[in-house]
Amino acid sequence: MFETAGAEMGVDWRLLAAIGYQESHWRPEAVSPTGVRGIMMLTRSTAKQMGIKDRHDPEQSIIGGAKYLRVVEKKIPQRIQEPNRLWLTLAGYNIGFGHLEDARILTQRDGANPDLWLEVKQRLPLLAQKAYFETVRHGFARGQEPVDYVDNIRNYYDMLVWFTNMADEQTRRLLLAQTED
Repeated sequence: MFETAGAEMGVDWRLLAAIGYQESHWRPEAVSPTGVRGIMMLTRSTAKQMGIKDRHDPEQSIIGGAKYLRVVEKKIPQRIQEPNRLWLTLAGYNIGFGHLEDARILTQRDGANPDLWLEVKQRLPLLAQKAYFETVRHGFARGQEPVDYVDNIRNYYDMLVWFTNMADEQTRRLLLAQTED
């Protein structure tokens, strides 16, 4: 299902799988304390916006998450290049684009580059502090969560890339051995 959704949305299926693992440990019945549901932990409004009827249905959840990832990515300014674009997109998927923009504003206020993930990730946790969240549009947010979220997804993604590359190499070796026989 991750491969299908990835192909349909033009996203590496391993990235979608890493997001799904971070969100729910691939459990379709997962429900968070805030009411997000399914493998990709979609809110009711996000699911509706993405045309998803059943957030617990794995196929619908995964395609909904892939679509939403693309929606968030389109909000990221075009000037931001990879990999910063991806890391900011993932943070926005987690915390919401408005809070991500608030953190980018705090970054810019500090004289740092709001287009660099390494700079923004230092300011996201400030959104939980009154002295900062009262000065931005979207207010309070648990800003450490998207920092951990992006770090975890990066690790899961790296593991999936390594594993699939190893599996591909083993398959190549087996096929080569068969053709030599």
